[in-house]
Amino acid sequence: MPTNRFYVTTPIYYVNDRPHVGHAYTTVIADALSRYHRLRGDEVRFVTGTDENSQKNVEAMEKAGETDLQAYLDRMAGAWKSTWSEIGITFDDFIRTTEPRHLAGVERFWKAVAASGDLEKRTYQSMYCVGCEGFKTPSEMNEDGRCPLHPNKELTKVQEENWFFKLTNYVEPLRAYIREHEDFVQPASRRNEILGYLDAVEKEGLDVSVSREKKKLSVGIPVPGDEDQRIYVWFDALLNYMTAVGYGTDEALFQKFWPVNLQLVGKDILKFHCALWPAMIMSAAKQDALLRNEDGSPKLPQHVFAHGFYTLDGMKISKSLGNAIPPSEAAKDVGMDAVRYYLLREVQLGEDGDFSFARLKERYQADLGNTLGNLVQRVVAMSRKYFDGKVPTLDAVTAQSLSDVGVNSWGGSVAIHHLASEIAAAYDAFNTFGVVQRVWGTGESASNLIAANKLIEETQPFKLAKTDLEATGRVLYALLESIRWYAWFVAPIMPETANKMLVALGLDATQEFAKGWDAALTWGQLEPGSLLPEPSPLFPRLEEKTEV
Repeated sequence: MPTNRFYVTTPIYYVNDRPHVGHAYTTVIADALSRYHRLRGDEVRFVTGTDENSQKNVEAMEKAGETDLQAYLDRMAGAWKSTWSEIGITFDDFIRTTEPRHLAGVERFWKAVAASGDLEKRTYQSMYCVGCEGFKTPSEMNEDGRCPLHPNKELTKVQEENWFFKLTNYVEPLRAYIREHEDFVQPASRRNEILGYLDAVEKEGLDVSVSREKKKLSVGIPVPGDEDQRIYVWFDALLNYMTAVGYGTDEALFQKFWPVNLQLVGKDILKFHCALWPAMIMSAAKQDALLRNEDGSPKLPQHVFAHGFYTLDGMKISKSLGNAIPPSEAAKDVGMDAVRYYLLREVQLGEDGDFSFARLKERYQADLGNTLGNLVQRVVAMSRKYFDGKVPTLDAVTAQSLSDVGVNSWGGSVAIHHLASEIAAAYDAFNTFGVVQRVWGTGESASNLIAANKLIEETQPFKLAKTDLEATGRVLYALLESIRWYAWFVAPIMPETANKMLVALGLDATQEFAKGWDAALTWGQLEPGSLLPEPSPLFPRLEEKTEV
C-alpha cells in the first residue's frame, strides 16, 4: 500500500570521474520509484549526491594536473548534478559531504556514538584496499591476497593508532533485526551474505576503524576532540542519508522523513549499508532521542536493495578502459526514455547485466517501436479515419461498461484493472523490472501490450469498419482507453513517452497526471467524440532519426 511519504536514496558518488551508464542505472531506478510515488499522491524525498571526503578524489585531482581541491570538487560535483538534471532525474536534494549541514550532522552523530561507549582508540595493523577504501580480513581476500573487487591493486599494509567502532557489540542485535525484518536486506539472496559477514565479525573480532591519522590524509572531517585524526570516509559518507533530511540542522524535516524507506546500493557496498550502518544507528540512538522510535527502538532504514553491476559489451565499465559511456552518449540516437527502458528491462534488479548498443537498438525497434509505438500509431490513425478524427462516439453506458470486445484474447476493463493492481504492487515492491515485464507482457495477461496488438490482428478494424461500424468503435475505444492506462503504467519509467501517448489521445498530460493514480485508473474516462490529433511516431525508425 502507498504511504503518505516516500524517502529514497542512491549511494553518493565519488567525484573522481563523471557519471556513466552504470551510475545511471541506480539513479534511474530511484527516479522511477520517486515518480510513481508522486503519482500516488505521496510526499517524496529523493536524494542523491557526491562523496567528497575521499582520498580517491585527491588522487584524481592530482592526476588531472590540478592543485586547488575545492575548485576541483566544485567542478566535478557540478558535473554530476547537471548530468542528472539533463537526463531528467527528478531528485529533490543533491547533497555534498563537504557542505556545512553535513559536517554539523556528522559531529552530532560522532558525539552520540562516543557517549554510548562504542568508540575506542587502538593501535592496529591491517591490509587496506585503496579501491574500496576499506580494510580487508584474510577471509575477504582472493587466493592472491588481493581484494576480489580490485584484483589489479595491491593491498597496502597500514599500521596506525585510530578510533575503532565496536561493531562486535552489535552482532546479535543486527542478526535479530535482519531475521525479524526479512525484507530489510534485498534481494533475499543477499541476506545470507550479510549474516555470513556478521559471523566473521563475531569470530574474528572485526571492529571497524572509523578514523585515520591526519598526517596520512589530505581530506576528511576532523574527529571531534582529536585534531590529529580524520573521520573514516565510510563513517562520514553513510551519514549523508540523515544529514540530507536535516539531521543536525532541521529536526522537523528529519522527523518527517526518517527512517528512509529505500536505500539503493551496489552489491559491492552491501556490508557497509546492512551491517556497519544500522549498527552505527543502534549505537547513536542510545544517546540521541531523535534516532529512537516511541518504543525506544532505533530508527533503522526500512529497506536496503543491492543491485548488480552493468558491464559494457562484456567488459567492466571503467575510466581506465575508456568505456565509461556517459548517459547522454548512450541516448544520442534513441533518446533517454529508451535508455531508461533498456536499463530497467534488460536485467532483473539484483542481478548483473550487460549494456550493449546493439541490444539497445534491438529493444528500441522491437519493444518500443513495434510493440508500443505502432500500437499507438495504428489505433489513433484508424480512429481518425473511421470516426471523423475523433474518439469513437459511444453512449455513456457503453463507454463506461466495456468489459470485452467479443474476442477471447482480450480481457477488457476487468483485465486491465487487474493489470493495474499487479503493476502497482510491483512498484511498491521496488520491482521496476517486473513493471516493464507486465506492461509489455509475455502473453500471460489479457490486457498487456502484446494482447492489445493481438486484438488488432484478430478483429482487423480496417476490415470490420466496412460491415459493422459500431463493433469497430467498441474495439477502437477499448484500445484508445487502454493506451491511456499504459501511459500511466510507464510514466515513472518513460516520462516523455507517457506524455506523448496522452497527447496522441488529445489529452493534456499535465491535467491527466494531476488526477492521481487511483482517480485516473477507472475505465471509460477517455471522452467519446473528443478530437484526436494527427499521429506522429513515438519511436522513429533509427535510420530516419539518425539522418535528421
